[in-house]
Amino acid sequence: MTLLEVMVALVIFSTAALALMNSVSLNVRFTHGLADTLQASWVAENQLAEAQLAKADFPDAEQQGTEIMGGRSWNWRKQRVKTADSGWANAIRVYAEGDDSQPVIALQIAPPGESK
Repeated sequence: MTLLEVMVALVIFSTAALALMNSVSLNVRFTHGLADTLQASWVAENQLAEAQLAKADFPDAEQQGTEIMGGRSWNWRKQRVKTADSGWANAIRVYAEGDDSQPVIALQIAPPGESK
């Protein structure tokens, strides 16, 4: 094997290794984001379930709270909002603690028996 062949093989190997590392890095970031979204959705579903069990509507004014899920603290905001078709919906937004700039998840669900 000549030196040129060895160098070409190293270039091919290093290119493949870099592509593999980039792919693994993207998968790790995606998995972390997916776990955050899943935990935030559980927080939102808990608030919806509590309202349904208490047979209480969401408040017209925004209500805020905090819940621990998955070892992390999540901030939620819920209220009753008017929909585009003049109906009402329960809206809940869940934020990661310390980052209220954008919700991790936002749900808007029409309450049971709500006419459209």
